[in-house]
Amino acid sequence: MRSFLYRIFLLFLLYYLSGCSLEPKPKEQEELPLWVNNHSLTQAVGTSEVNFQGVYTQQAEALNEAKSQLAHNISSYITSSLEGELKVNSTEISNKFRDKISALSKVFLSESYQVDAYFDSQRKLYILVESSKERIDKIIGRNSNTKEDKISIPSLATRPFEKDELIKSNCYSTEILQTINTKSALFQNKPVWFFRPNQNGVFGSVGIAEKSEGMNFLEQKKAASALAKSSLLKDKKMQIESEHELLKIVDDEISGEIFESSAVIRSKAKSISVEQKDIWLDPKSCELYIWIVRKDEI
Repeated sequence: MRSFLYRIFLLFLLYYLSGCSLEPKPKEQEELPLWVNNHSLTQAVGTSEVNFQGVYTQQAEALNEAKSQLAHNISSYITSSLEGELKVNSTEISNKFRDKISALSKVFLSESYQVDAYFDSQRKLYILVESSKERIDKIIGRNSNTKEDKISIPSLATRPFEKDELIKSNCYSTEILQTINTKSALFQNKPVWFFRPNQNGVFGSVGIAEKSEGMNFLEQKKAASALAKSSLLKDKKMQIESEHELLKIVDDEISGEIFESSAVIRSKAKSISVEQKDIWLDPKSCELYIWIVRKDEI
């Protein structure tokens, strides 16, 4: 019996040393949302690897990259749309009109928003941003007869928020943890509004604050709320300013050759109020998430 086993072992050893060993099975490629690699010209995707500074910094990096790419996409879309309609210097768009295209691109970029987000298995974050194609077409006077197929946002496999998970954490005392009542379901162990802060026509923002040594819950909550509110007010201010900039562009005496001023809706700058819609505390990292939305749009 031993002799037989020894022979089997010897044959296997010779097979291995001869370079004929069994190759390991290749690892299956992770299936990412379709929008990661397949999105429209008025959309863009930004990514960010795991960041030791926390999810808030990781989110900001991915969002900035996405908007940087979106700026290029919008400019290319407007240029390609107008090149077929303009008759300036034969087939080329003049520098004057290129300046207007650049200005318009900045306007539409300021109106862009996060549509979806996703963490892969290595915790790399993907963020999808979008600017309204319908609004761009309306402003530049483009009549699009072909309806563009828009990548559908996938439904999320969510799970309900479990209060027991939070109570078992060591972030704060049980009394404080009992006061945190998260309304949203969770996806990838985070509330749905982290991935989709703009829902059903309501624009929102997420603030994330780490729990620093010596920081109490109220201080952490104040920090997260301030970050969310600051981002939301900044976006609203940029949109108001962009509307005024758009008026200047379309009201120019030359712009009538390209842009329809009748398509612009005048907007007056006004102060806005915000409302906290939800709150969530990560039971593992103790990071606090707060979702803020514009109250005038609820």
